[in-house]
Order: sequence, then structure tokens, then C-alpha cells
Amino acid sequence: MGIQYQTDEQGNRVAVVVPLAQWEAMQAELRGEARLTSEDEADRQEAYDALSRGETLDLCRAMADW
Repeated sequence: MGIQYQTDEQGNRVAVVVPLAQWEAMQAELRGEARLTSEDEADRQEAYDALSRGETLDLCRAMADW
């Protein structure tokens, strides 16, 4: 089940139903408790290794990739 929107008689969105697991993940992220996925962790490690080797980070490219 994905996110569901509730609408009024005119079709305007007035509420949203978020699956509990997704809601809890969002709350954890807001509290700074979010866990990285294995793909995110691999990306983080790759970036850390590159910086350790003295390579620089192209912020514009990183933002575009994000």
C-alpha cells in the first residue's frame, strides 16, 4: 500500500494516509536516527575513501546526482 490522499467534494486534497513503516522511517530521519541503506552506505564509503586519497568533491555534480 502506498501513500493515499483523501479529497473533499471538490477534489482538493485534504488529508494523507502514509503506511506506518514509511511514517516511522520519516520520523527517524527527522530525529536524526535514520539508517543508511546498503547502497547509501556504499556511496558514503566511496566518497570517504576518495576524500582520504585527497580527491576533491565536485559539489555541483554531487547535487545533480543526488
